[in-house]
Amino acid sequence: MTRDRLARIDAQQATDHQQRVIAQLGAGRGRIPTPFNIWLHNPRLAEGMEIIGTHVDHSPVLSEAETEVAILATAVFWNAPYVIANHRRHALKAGVPETVVAAILERRKPEADDGRLALVCDAVSALLAGGAVDDARFAQYDAELGRAVIAELLVTIGYFTSISLGMTLHALQPKD
Repeated sequence: MTRDRLARIDAQQATDHQQRVIAQLGAGRGRIPTPFNIWLHNPRLAEGMEIIGTHVDHSPVLSEAETEVAILATAVFWNAPYVIANHRRHALKAGVPETVVAAILERRKPEADDGRLALVCDAVSALLAGGAVDDARFAQYDAELGRAVIAELLVTIGYFTSISLGMTLHALQPKD
C-alpha cells in the first residue's frame, strides 16, 4: 500500500492565506474537496482553482449531464481511478444514459440519443484526442453548441485534467 501522499493542511497550522482559502471553501462548498488538499500548498493557486471549480460545478451553459460527460471522459483519458469512480456515480445520477457511461468507461465514442448530448460527447472526444478538429466539425460545434459551450468544455477538460493527474500522482484510490 502506498503511503498517504496527500499531506493535508491542518487548519490550525495553516498560514493566514491558507486559512482564508479554507474559509472560502467551507463557505462555498461546506468542506475541503480532496483536490484542494493538493492545491492549498499553494494558496494563490487554490483560490484560482476554487473560482474555476465553482464555475464548472454550476455551469451556466452546460447541463449537469453534459458536464459529467466531459468530466468522466477526461478522468478515463487520464486513467484516474478515484475521479472515474466518483464521476461515474455523478454521471448516472445526472441522467447520463448507462450506455453512454459504459462507452466512456470502455474508451469508445458514446452514441447518445440526445442530439446535443451526442454532440458534446463528440466534441469532448475530439478535444481529448488532441484538439485537431477540421473546419466542418468546428463549424458544426459552433453552430449547434456555440462558442460559450466550446469555451466551457475546454475549461472543464483542463480543470479535470489537473484533478485527474493530481489524484493519480497522490495515489488516491476510490473508496468503493
